[in-house]
Amino acid sequence: MATFNGERYITQQLSSILQQLNVEDEVIVVDDNSSDETLARISEIDDSKVKIIENQTNIGPIKSFEKAILNSHGSIVFLSDQDDLWMANKVSDVMKAFMDPQVMMVVHDAIVTDKDLNTVNESWNHYNGNHFSAGLGSIVLKNKFTGSMMAFRRSIETKVLPFPAEIPMHDWWIAVVCLQEHYKIVALPAKLMKYRRHDSSVTGHGHNFFKMLKGRYQLIISLLALRRE
Repeated sequence: MATFNGERYITQQLSSILQQLNVEDEVIVVDDNSSDETLARISEIDDSKVKIIENQTNIGPIKSFEKAILNSHGSIVFLSDQDDLWMANKVSDVMKAFMDPQVMMVVHDAIVTDKDLNTVNESWNHYNGNHFSAGLGSIVLKNKFTGSMMAFRRSIETKVLPFPAEIPMHDWWIAVVCLQEHYKIVALPAKLMKYRRHDSSVTGHGHNFFKMLKGRYQLIISLLALRRE
């Protein structure tokens, strides 16, 4: 998990995660130099599974998630935003899909809500136009994978890290690498999370057109470089 000025939601989100973890699990939180009480709220949670890493300067969500992944130890890595709410069966349902040893990534649907968890749309996949069966070219044009609804095997870490400079977003890169490598991806139809959409969300909002073009260009260049390795 990467956090930044998330004091309003972080306690509720961490509670929804921790209640479904086992004793050997861990929650790696990389705080990106928050200026509010995010760290204080996390510290109030008395659970040894939560491990906090504090960035001394703001390095952004991509590098913060990279740091979180590098500092995690589990064989299955779940990505999490700071402001959502996991359903009580999210971890168990995702882990069932990983019982197939060929599965490298699992994604799922979510209920879209406003900041107060009022439902905006019953399906994020419908809301965002996600089609996970689309080819690599389609995914390069539009990201259909959302990090907070994604889990993957530790074994793909060497392929996806370090995140290339100037890619649009970490989840997009992980998805296109998995598709390029022909890894088996399972898309669960279940809505295993409430996905908050609000003005202070770090990801998921519109960007400058030229920045978007540059991001897609960098994504393609990075994929080509990966193929040459």
